[in-house]
Amino acid sequence: MPGLPNNMKQALLDAHNRARAEVGAGSLAWSSRAEQQAAGWAQVLSRRCDIEHSRGSGFGENLFMGTLGFYDELDGVQSWKDEQRHYSGQPLSRELVPLVGHYTQMVWPDTRELGCATATCNNMMILVCNYYPPGNYLGESAW
Repeated sequence: MPGLPNNMKQALLDAHNRARAEVGAGSLAWSSRAEQQAAGWAQVLSRRCDIEHSRGSGFGENLFMGTLGFYDELDGVQSWKDEQRHYSGQPLSRELVPLVGHYTQMVWPDTRELGCATATCNNMMILVCNYYPPGNYLGESAW
């Protein structure tokens, strides 16, 4: 299965690192291990043509699904970044995570690695990004 082109990998990494720099989090590095995990899960999701989180991978995970040709990978990252408007550094709670969990995973201070992959189904693009170490621990803050 072909991976993302190098220029898209760099664009995804840059978009994450810009969001992280805004809150003083260290830069992420691209991880082939996280990318392989993301690619495997993206293929599973493409067969289901739906998105749901994997379980027990050891990675944090963000998912996005949008119409192929209208949305691209960077639109997915922007949708996660847009959750920032609901977050002001407070500790995460079960009620808060559904509103901000994609964003807080992007900027989680202990996370150091990123790997993303896409798959398609029924004219839809599925984006999976994996993060290591994972974040979003209840009772802790992303910044």
